[in-house]
Amino acid sequence: MARFDLYANPDNETRKLAPYLLDVQSTHVGILPTRIVIPLRPARHLAFSGKPSDLLPVFEVNGETCFLDTPAMSAVPLNALGKRIASFSDQRETVLAALDRIFGAY
Repeated sequence: MARFDLYANPDNETRKLAPYLLDVQSTHVGILPTRIVIPLRPARHLAFSGKPSDLLPVFEVNGETCFLDTPAMSAVPLNALGKRIASFSDQRETVLAALDRIFGAY
């Protein structure tokens, strides 16, 4: 498990609305039995203003445009995540800007 790793959503009930989960938890607390993740949702479900922002950045995942639903972050059991399907480490600054926006780091 590494920060900014992307996983398929393991939950059958929510996978259609949020097909991916992005691990945003620091590797310094890797001993916990859970990981903090942010769901990625298809852009057609983009809420609020209907436009991407630093809170809801948009990414391309497996040919699908998805937005990072930062306000919907949650913890999931570590053993539920399965195998990593991609890394967003190259999008680190964009993801951190979304986290800064929600936690008021501006």
